[in-house]
Amino acid sequence: MNDVQQYADSLADQLNRSIEIDDCGLRPLALTEQHGDLDDVRVRSILQRHSSPEVFEYAFSLDIAHATGPVRFPPNPALQTLPRVCIPMRAHGELQGYLWLIDSPPLTDSDIAAAAGTASAIAELLHQQSQSTATVLDRETQLVSALLAPPHEGTPPAELLGDEPLLRFTEHASVLTMKLAPIDAGGEPLDARAMRSAAQEVAYARPVGRSLLGHGEDTIHLIVSAEVHADRLRPFRHALAQAARRRGWTLHGTGTGGAASSLDELRRSGMQSGYAATVAHARNIEQLNWNELGADLVFYGLPWTMETLEILFPGASRLFDADNTLIRESLDAYFDCGGDTRRGAAQLAVHRTTLYYRLDRAQQLLGEDWAQGERRAGLQLALRLAMLIRNI
Repeated sequence: MNDVQQYADSLADQLNRSIEIDDCGLRPLALTEQHGDLDDVRVRSILQRHSSPEVFEYAFSLDIAHATGPVRFPPNPALQTLPRVCIPMRAHGELQGYLWLIDSPPLTDSDIAAAAGTASAIAELLHQQSQSTATVLDRETQLVSALLAPPHEGTPPAELLGDEPLLRFTEHASVLTMKLAPIDAGGEPLDARAMRSAAQEVAYARPVGRSLLGHGEDTIHLIVSAEVHADRLRPFRHALAQAARRRGWTLHGTGTGGAASSLDELRRSGMQSGYAATVAHARNIEQLNWNELGADLVFYGLPWTMETLEILFPGASRLFDADNTLIRESLDAYFDCGGDTRRGAAQLAVHRTTLYYRLDRAQQLLGEDWAQGERRAGLQLALRLAMLIRNI
């Protein structure tokens, strides 16, 4: 990176400005000596060599990853930042990083033109150094796929594991799974080729060095150190949501598995994160951790089908006939309110007599003992699973 530093120093001398060159994940590649005004973000970049989650989120709030020219940032009092100009560095149509200048006093058009010229030169240099990036990510995807494969496929071979620091488990790791789905038939096909492209596009936003990125045909997997704060993962999810939207897709649930300290536990964390993502979507929640699933854990490993409903409560399928919708909804409200008919009627916005009538109808459909002991528990589970199935 010495050549990058030389370009930065030369521009700093020319403009009498401090220059920062960042990679696509906002990690400094080059920092020049201090010229002119200074703010807290500049100090942290020098001392800590990375951006805080708040600064990271603010920087990408103007979608600099897809900007085609200089982007001006106003001062942000909450973050104590001075105004800045960000110049995305692109070569051969690919983003290589960012050149940053403090815009106080304001930069002239000729200053920005000079900075843009330097940004182009640095981008070309970085492009030459990153030709193998896609190949590296492909190998990483192959590793993640092997790590999360079903148990019958065995442990990944040693040559594939290599000497990956994350897999030494000096820190616990967990799996984050993000599922995607097409918005409509007009979007890009959701397949392995398109997912590879999306993964490469958002790789810049992950915690590099403390994560492994992979994908399936409709999922993105991120194996991440448990020491990485959840706030640091928000920019990655935001970047993926934008990449999905451009392709006509949408995020379809995000889940996090339990902490792992071995390869077997990591595979289990992957299975847990996939299930948590499915439940998150069914419950219309942005993200769920495995330990937040509550009673929905009981359905883990079961097929979400009408046959399972019948196993949980024989006769439950009758509630899903069109003529019995009000009865089913009334049972849902009754159980949600802990069997309190006053609260249940209020939730349904009906008179309590109406609710009693519908519960009597349920007794005719399901049998007299539907509200007793194990039968009651089985019916509650069947109704809960039915709700999840309807929402996926």
